[in-house]
Amino acid sequence: MSKKHRKQPHKKKYKITNLLFGIILLFGFILRCVYLYYFKDSAYFNPFLMDGYDQKTFILWAQQILQHPFAKGDPFYMAPLYAFFLSFLHLISGGNLIIISLIQLVIDVVLCFLLYYLGKTLYNEWSGIIAAFLACFYRTSIVYAATILSDGLIYFLYILFITLIYFSLQKPNFTRWIITGIVLGLSALAKPTIAIFFPFLLLGLYLYPEKKFLPVEIKAKLQPLTIFFLLLFISGLVILPVTIRNYYASGQFVPICTNGPVNWKIGNSADSIGLFHYPKGELLSPLSLAFWKLFITKLHLFFTSYEWPQNLNVHLMEEVIPTLKYAFVKFGFIVPMGFAGFVILFKNWRKNFIFITFTISNVLWVVLFFITDRYRLPAVGCFSICAGYLIVWSLEQLKAKKLLQPIFVWLIAGIFAFYFNTKPGPLISDVSYRVFANLSVKNIQYDLQQKNLSKAYKEALTYYRILPGDFKANFLLANTFFLKGDKKTAEILLKRTLTLSPDFIPAQKMLKYIESSIM
Repeated sequence: MSKKHRKQPHKKKYKITNLLFGIILLFGFILRCVYLYYFKDSAYFNPFLMDGYDQKTFILWAQQILQHPFAKGDPFYMAPLYAFFLSFLHLISGGNLIIISLIQLVIDVVLCFLLYYLGKTLYNEWSGIIAAFLACFYRTSIVYAATILSDGLIYFLYILFITLIYFSLQKPNFTRWIITGIVLGLSALAKPTIAIFFPFLLLGLYLYPEKKFLPVEIKAKLQPLTIFFLLLFISGLVILPVTIRNYYASGQFVPICTNGPVNWKIGNSADSIGLFHYPKGELLSPLSLAFWKLFITKLHLFFTSYEWPQNLNVHLMEEVIPTLKYAFVKFGFIVPMGFAGFVILFKNWRKNFIFITFTISNVLWVVLFFITDRYRLPAVGCFSICAGYLIVWSLEQLKAKKLLQPIFVWLIAGIFAFYFNTKPGPLISDVSYRVFANLSVKNIQYDLQQKNLSKAYKEALTYYRILPGDFKANFLLANTFFLKGDKKTAEILLKRTLTLSPDFIPAQKMLKYIESSIM
């Protein structure tokens, strides 16, 4: 057989895997576009109406950045990178929220590519494809990528950083390490908790089998330390303008932001519950038994399959936008497999130590503070790679007719899934429904004032569909039908409004007007 013919199977396999990967990314992009199409007409889309929520804080902050000098104001309370990124998107889009959300969703698709590359580098191409597939259809990632929150950018930068670490390890190259250092600095400006990973990174560089990291002659023992300090130096240069700005504004040394102690108190006070809840009790000492009892409670909450809401309730978003059900991958599906795959990574622990500890770090920084679904995103990305590794490794073991190890590992995954498949009560709490109702009222009234009847009608219809027993939902939907010229349906809805709330005067007046006009 000729050499040309011997290469054909490999080329065919190469084309099939690339085609499959391309299809996955395409469907992931289409799913996000469909989600955005419906999200733009939801009560959660307009951040300017979300009083008391981070969405409004970020959009106003971004506008302020465009209007005021860099050094104006107090030290940054929140990590500033997303606000500056948002101001850039605001500038290039003319403030169009749809374009801003679309760009963020495209970044979320690019993140899927990064997970593919990382999975391919750590094990093989199929583990990367599976990781990308899980990320493309991960519901929570889509929800937070579309909204005006920093979590999508944090998720992207954290995964980009660990991907660049392994990219740089493939070939001694200064440029690669410099880019990695820049991304590390940006990651810290997006969420300073990445600093937890620093000691693990240094140890991981020493443990990595290949010690040739740089294209210059340096002793093997010094190369890991050189790389580590190079990354710290480059990232420090990226962070430095923010530190200088904070000092100039306040006279205080604040490297990035000041909300760390506040978040620490939320998660580590005597009456903390492990979730986002402002406590009143005393701060617990890390040396106390109570601190570590709370830590274990938070660790359990972290791995629970329920999506702990803050700012958005993912379970409610699935009701608001039913097409979100096609993003069928959930936390409780990825993480049990990911945990089992994570255990298997220890078979080659020296090579995988950096990734193993990066995964641990992304669990640790959340658990040290408090648990919300959006904070878990970087860890989910890591567990997606571990899940892909588990599936590919299991198939290889079965092909080799080795059954015992795969059965044992999948048993671990099953036990993990069963134990953590719990929820605190209803998937959607009364608080989440009340927030949705209040936002719906605000958005419908605003859009009616702006004479955007089409959007107001869609919002009112969704409000009524989810809360048909809410008299305001009936009344506002009646208003939209009346303005559309459908007085008959408006009359029916107004009568239902008065059945639910007989003393609601606006409904009484409107019904009287419609009845008199029909007569």
